[in-house]
Amino acid sequence: MGEEIILNGPEQHKMNKLGANVDVRNFWIRHAQKMSGEVASSDKTTISLSLISEKGVIMSKNYGETITPKKHGAKSYVSKSDRTKQTAENILIGYQKNNPGVPIRPIKINEKLLFDMPKDFLRLYLQKFEEQRKIVLSEMFPDGTEFSKLSPDDQEKVAEAAEEPIIREWLDNDNCELQKLYPTIEAAKQFAKLFNKRHEFFAKKLYSGSEVDLFHLTHKSMTEPFLVSGVLIKKSNGERITKLNQIGGSLSTLGDWQSEVTTDSIGKPQVVVRLRGEEYDVDSAVLENLLK
Repeated sequence: MGEEIILNGPEQHKMNKLGANVDVRNFWIRHAQKMSGEVASSDKTTISLSLISEKGVIMSKNYGETITPKKHGAKSYVSKSDRTKQTAENILIGYQKNNPGVPIRPIKINEKLLFDMPKDFLRLYLQKFEEQRKIVLSEMFPDGTEFSKLSPDDQEKVAEAAEEPIIREWLDNDNCELQKLYPTIEAAKQFAKLFNKRHEFFAKKLYSGSEVDLFHLTHKSMTEPFLVSGVLIKKSNGERITKLNQIGGSLSTLGDWQSEVTTDSIGKPQVVVRLRGEEYDVDSAVLENLLK
């Protein structure tokens, strides 16, 4: 676990314990715009292998520039998809632009940022997507333009509009066929393990006084099942989140949410989630059930 200790050099020797007064800010980010709006590979056995577009590169750098870094810099985790690595690399370029002295650790692959969905589920998901895409394409481009001939911007618009109702059906309808093939609670459980590891567990491994940013580059539908599992409670009104429309829909390209863990002088952690201008508490009992 040595790689998880963030601080280096003389500053370490002043600290004689781990996990106290630690601040870990996690950014859970969907990758940037793709060159292709396809959601699956050509053989339809896995997600699209497309890299990010030129616009995706620019927007990723811009995203990084908006962040005021934590004192001890950042570390990034990406899925095994190359476009998440590309997105992370460009976010870090922007992140360092206004803060050239901030330390950056090497990017690491974390396969848990891309779940292995059941083949039957993926097959049905793609079937529904292609059907919905035909409808959206004919509405947006009544002149009959083929999807493959559209610009990355237009492909993104069509694909996002076509995919959203399918994700809503999967997450919000307990009796739908997608739910039967891949229960969202199973997806939420998978993500909960990663979420927990990057909070209380991670904070305990850092030298006291550490302040760090962690970037997690992932994909559409990877974090949404967790977000609507009932684990989040809106701070402003106590509303429990169980439906996608309560959080404004799924993540768009470069869409994100944050979860920050801070520990007190004895190492007791407190976690807050920030999503689209709202803050949420994490229900520890629900999280524990997901972890079990």
